[in-house]
Amino acid sequence: MNNKLIAVALAVGLTLSTAKAQTNNLNNRALWASINDKKDASLGDYQQHTGKVLVTWRMLPGDDATTGFDLYRAIGTAAEKKIATNIRNRTCFQDASASKTADNHYRLTYSGSDETLSAFTLTKAQVSGGLPYVSIPLADTKDVYADTRKIVYTANDVSVGDLDGDGEFEIVVKRLQSVKDASGNIVSDGSGASYSQQDCLWAVIWDAYKLDGTLLWRVKGGPGIILGNSSSFAIADFDGDGCAEMAIRTCEGTVFGDGTEIPDVNGDGKIDYRTWGNLNSSSPGWVDHYSSAGPEFISIIDGKTGRELARDNFIARETSSAWGDDYWKRACSFRVGVGCFDESGLPSVVIGRGVYARSVIEAWDWRDGQLTRRWRFDTNDKGTGKDGKKHSTYAAQGNHSLNVADLDGDGLDEVMYGSMAVDDDGIGLWNTRLGHGDANHVGKFLPSREGLQMFHCLETGKTMVALHDARDGSLIWKKDAASDNDMGRCLVGDFFPEYPGCEFFYYQSNYIRQDGTETSINTKGQKGGCGMAVWFDGNLSRQLIEDNIIQSPKYGRTFTMYRYSETFINGTKSNPSWYGDILGDWREEVILPDATRLQDIKIFSTWYPTTHKFPWLMTDHCYWMSALNENIGYNQPTNTGYYLGSDVKRDADAWAEAERVQNRHLTTAVTTVTAPAARRTNGLYNLAGQRVDRSYKGIIINNGKKAYNK
Repeated sequence: MNNKLIAVALAVGLTLSTAKAQTNNLNNRALWASINDKKDASLGDYQQHTGKVLVTWRMLPGDDATTGFDLYRAIGTAAEKKIATNIRNRTCFQDASASKTADNHYRLTYSGSDETLSAFTLTKAQVSGGLPYVSIPLADTKDVYADTRKIVYTANDVSVGDLDGDGEFEIVVKRLQSVKDASGNIVSDGSGASYSQQDCLWAVIWDAYKLDGTLLWRVKGGPGIILGNSSSFAIADFDGDGCAEMAIRTCEGTVFGDGTEIPDVNGDGKIDYRTWGNLNSSSPGWVDHYSSAGPEFISIIDGKTGRELARDNFIARETSSAWGDDYWKRACSFRVGVGCFDESGLPSVVIGRGVYARSVIEAWDWRDGQLTRRWRFDTNDKGTGKDGKKHSTYAAQGNHSLNVADLDGDGLDEVMYGSMAVDDDGIGLWNTRLGHGDANHVGKFLPSREGLQMFHCLETGKTMVALHDARDGSLIWKKDAASDNDMGRCLVGDFFPEYPGCEFFYYQSNYIRQDGTETSINTKGQKGGCGMAVWFDGNLSRQLIEDNIIQSPKYGRTFTMYRYSETFINGTKSNPSWYGDILGDWREEVILPDATRLQDIKIFSTWYPTTHKFPWLMTDHCYWMSALNENIGYNQPTNTGYYLGSDVKRDADAWAEAERVQNRHLTTAVTTVTAPAARRTNGLYNLAGQRVDRSYKGIIINNGKKAYNK
């Protein structure tokens, strides 16, 4: 047995946790209910589910095909009744007899047991309105800037985590300073390199909310925190105490959730280093639009209170020319994310600076009350990558995002920073030399090929898109243009069940099959859509989130989101604030602000039943990393580390593959699993529920406890 892998717990938001969090989170079935009463003639067969309530819950580690559940419902104040018995082949139940005029209270138990596993109330307002979302009102921002006729703070990116250790997700919303003109119209929404007001120090704020709408805290970024996509933030439990923290880049003037502020630490008598232009022009603002002076920090923020726990220096700014230009844009290309780089399984903070020329990446640990740097990678250093290429050749390979995954299969994460990757120890791993691009996707896309693959689009040179083996960056296939080009969009997913594996496409292209051949497919008028790939209906193929709708390229529209006063964010990028499997029945939730981005955040969940049952997607390490790092720069989709698509013939085959992949990852080494008392009292089982003996290598369940058999 490997003792290092024992006594590590998987909490909601996949925080590594104490015994308290094990109890609260591992056993949290996250019962949830959703309904949709909007009629849409284009939905075809999907309409049969309209107006029916779908109740969902999680498949947790240790569950198998024999795990059964009973579901109870009480309407209003009436007595509770059992409405489903021994549900085993799925983690959902479609309730066609739910009340449309009263609260519906649901309670989940193991089959034959009366012990409550989870409970949820679908309110009268939700069910009578046919609302497939939960609304979280946005708190007013008068404490940031009192005159809302001039400045408001619009909702932008979101991330999720268990901030207070109560076993439930909370959300953190990034809000951007948005400037109004004399007529009250927003003329600068903060999503680009936008201008601000000289008398307002805070361009970016972060709000933390519970799902019931309670505002936990607010952090106000100081004047050196710039608008646009360089104010990314990371949510994870970095120290394993059961509560997630937030990591962000900070500066003088930043105000934390407990009211404390970073003062004038360098003693030069100021905290505002912005350089202002002509305030009487039609577009007033600071001259450089970027942060060209003043101290910069990386801060760890307490998830419960928003107070600052630790602070250290961010990657040094140096000069503008050090990063490839003379106006500070490249110097202000910042990244903040999450990765797991040691056998403890605890996440580290990943920070980056630079994209188009020099790039510097660092990993930082928040452990035992100390913030320390683990490693540093710099394309200016004299090092040599494990591919034999000098680190200097890794320059100019960065993207406006980063991906984190176990690329080489050693159980530890690597950072893929565009067309190059850095190993878990901070040494270069591989470098394709294909240059900068806007979209990268890492996951299991080719079911018959071992390991992960990476698919990306490029804007330097002739190559438009390329598929690589993620282990070493070797090329599987690519698509070249006749001359140098800028291909800004691409996407991958299993959208068409008649073709094996995933399909690949780029903007306005035909779909590409897994062998690299292009195929003209009837896509219901949605040729080459490149939004986000989502599991939303009951099929194993994914759908597209695009143009304020969810649609299947194969079958047509699945969900018309714009009927519910919502909007997408980030201008032409047009992406949701966040999406992923929060609830846990393997379909994904979509988080969006209202149409004004000032009133509320809506969490949309599926109302489509499914005949499939898969482990909570967030228990897959590759998926977890893609979800936590989704909002960095140009938002990127989620992907699993095992193949999940129409090629899967039996759910148990995917369970076995998920377990095999997860055996490499320490975050699944969970010590405690609650199961029915009558089950698994004798013998050893793997995560697929199959009985095994002592020779089995990997995660085993013995008397309801998890261990790693080496």
